[in-house]
Amino acid sequence: MIERRIFGLTRTLEAAAAGDVQRILMSADPGDDPSYTWRDDERRVAVVVSVIDADHCQVALLDGGRWHDLVDSDDPTLAWVSLTGTPGVVPLASILPCRFAVDALETVTVGAGFDHLRATRRWRPAPAWVGDRRGYLLRDLVEALWDAAGSLPVDEPAAATGPVGLRHLAWLRRLHERAMSGGLDAVLAEFPPDRLDAAEDYLGLPDLRAVLRAADDDAYERLASPDGEDAGAIRAAVQRKLDAAPWEFGVTDVPGRAITEFLADPGRVR
Repeated sequence: MIERRIFGLTRTLEAAAAGDVQRILMSADPGDDPSYTWRDDERRVAVVVSVIDADHCQVALLDGGRWHDLVDSDDPTLAWVSLTGTPGVVPLASILPCRFAVDALETVTVGAGFDHLRATRRWRPAPAWVGDRRGYLLRDLVEALWDAAGSLPVDEPAAATGPVGLRHLAWLRRLHERAMSGGLDAVLAEFPPDRLDAAEDYLGLPDLRAVLRAADDDAYERLASPDGEDAGAIRAAVQRKLDAAPWEFGVTDVPGRAITEFLADPGRVR
């Protein structure tokens, strides 16, 4: 059986032969961001196909309490997508032609089975905090960290405590807020240059440093908020750093716990 989910509404569909999977994947408008799930509750494994558009899907596999994304390369680039109506980030290498989705669902429903799919395809582990590839995505964590950084002090000595990633993010968030409200001249007068350099170096934002040095307000707004997304460049840098070193933001593998609860836990830092 395959469950189709659209906007939180689930319908169970039966696949008894290979052609049934193709029919099921065509049973909804791709513009509705449907997802299709096969699961074995006894083994606690699952395969989820999320439709990106009419031609592309994303396939995720749950095994051992951890999600894995079906990929076709080692490309580390992340891509913004909408999965079942929820925006977030997935590996660009996991956005695949829909034939991969058909193959995955046929294998687990009417083919060689889950173990064969797991062993014979190329999978990349998702970040440990991804609790559901259909609705609890990397962007949610970035937003939670953005909010958490907003409440951190940036004045010494208090600014020297807590996860290093959050400390740098706190500086850059405060910088962004000041820049948007008072311009870069106010930022450069208020913030120590060496502290800004450290935050820019940590998150890998060399273009930001150049714009700050030129005190070019228009260039800063274009760089920091591409496509109109507030502080998009900083948020994207946080996403990249999270993928490489989540513990530097105080994030560890916390299955079953809401990220907001985790961030509020004073014992989370290691």
